[in-house]
Amino acid sequence: MHPILFTIGDFSVHSYGVIMALGIVAGVTYAMYIGKKRGLDPYDMSEVGLWTVIFGLLGARLAYVAQHVDYYLQNPELLLNFRRGGIAIQGALLLGFATTAWICKRKNINMLNGLDVYISPVLLGMALGRIGCVMQGCCYGSPCSPSLPWAITYPETLHVACVPRHPSQIYEALLDIALIVLVNWVYKNAKFYGQTFWTGIAGYGVVRFITEFFRECDSAPVVGLSLAQWAALLFVALGLCGVLGKISRQPLAVPPHAEKKGHKN
Repeated sequence: MHPILFTIGDFSVHSYGVIMALGIVAGVTYAMYIGKKRGLDPYDMSEVGLWTVIFGLLGARLAYVAQHVDYYLQNPELLLNFRRGGIAIQGALLLGFATTAWICKRKNINMLNGLDVYISPVLLGMALGRIGCVMQGCCYGSPCSPSLPWAITYPETLHVACVPRHPSQIYEALLDIALIVLVNWVYKNAKFYGQTFWTGIAGYGVVRFITEFFRECDSAPVVGLSLAQWAALLFVALGLCGVLGKISRQPLAVPPHAEKKGHKN
């Protein structure tokens, strides 16, 4: 719970921004490494990652702003001020992975192959991002019993009611890590391109659906569920269709390393 790590003059370095930067570097480096197992050039993967990050952040910000339109109409100068936080991960996934697919197509890389490579690194970045949420004091959990050993009580300076709360950000980070293990297993045993990606999408839906029960919701529920949970169920349904090959079932190259740079499958 230290939103500002240190200050140099009038410039404050926010913990959320530092952890986000670490997540980006870790994710892209990870993608470059695992991409080799599918015969992909690490430099191609770094370029794909760069554009994915840029448009993913833009999508995350736009999705957040869409939920707080009145505030940003009154404060337009804060529209792209990422240093204060304020992103919605669903927007990052939608625009980020759309960018991954687009850049892969432009570079003659199998689109689903590129998505398979990047789903695990993205989950890694999300897990680290949730640690940033704890430091920033955002996306906090719902009130819980004071007897809960791992409950978090935020200081008044963060403008959050000083009551014990579920560390919902930590819950999600741990579930993201467990999902990475599953996704990596599928990556090694996949039967067709896209199976790994859709596993991650379905898994993220499950993770978000569960953790929403422990988050403080700032919007009215819809038929008993939050808007985020309904979106999570959509991710689960779409992901399961992909895992079962109902969306696309393009066999993996045999052996995978036979896929060369510049060869379109």
